Amino acid sequence: IIIKEMIVKTEDIDKSKYSKIDVEFEDTPEGIDLVEPARADIHIERVSPGFIKAEGKISAKIKAKCDNCLKEFILNLDTTISEIYAETTLYEEYKSETEIKDNFFAIDLNGSGEIDLTDLMYQSLILAIPNKLVCDIKCIGLEETSKYIKKENQDPRLEVFKTIKTEKDE
Repeated sequence: IIIKEMIVKTEDIDKSKYSKIDVEFEDTPEGIDLVEPARADIHIERVSPGFIKAEGKISAKIKAKCDNCLKEFILNLDTTISEIYAETTLYEEYKSETEIKDNFFAIDLNGSGEIDLTDLMYQSLILAIPNKLVCDIKCIGLEETSKYIKKENQDPRLEVFKTIKTEKDE
């Protein structure tokens, strides 16, 4: 299914064969500086009464600025997603203390009956962006800051990393 609106209704999942929908779409979530629309390929299915699972891949090219040298570059992101949605509110069901089992974290739809794929894409991309953005593995930064990098008496065990080749070296 290729959709134009980035909302999937839970009733559409139930009406589909085997309660499964495959969705491919492109979107530009607000708040992320994309070079082109991000692409998503998501498989959505009902896994049990009241619970829906969304799994897939999201790819994007994001405009970024290197934290070392401040040069702008394109960050290619490819991330996988796996989310579980609870159709009704979980709070009423679990008023008392409840043990959370491994990997059981559900997004509460609060009975809305809709999954916002743009929001899912946004959250997945934001979480996939590294904490430190570096344009190249060998980037030492601005000339002003490079004087603070210790160049002598480095640990000899790290010498092996000097032989790493990057795409720019080829």
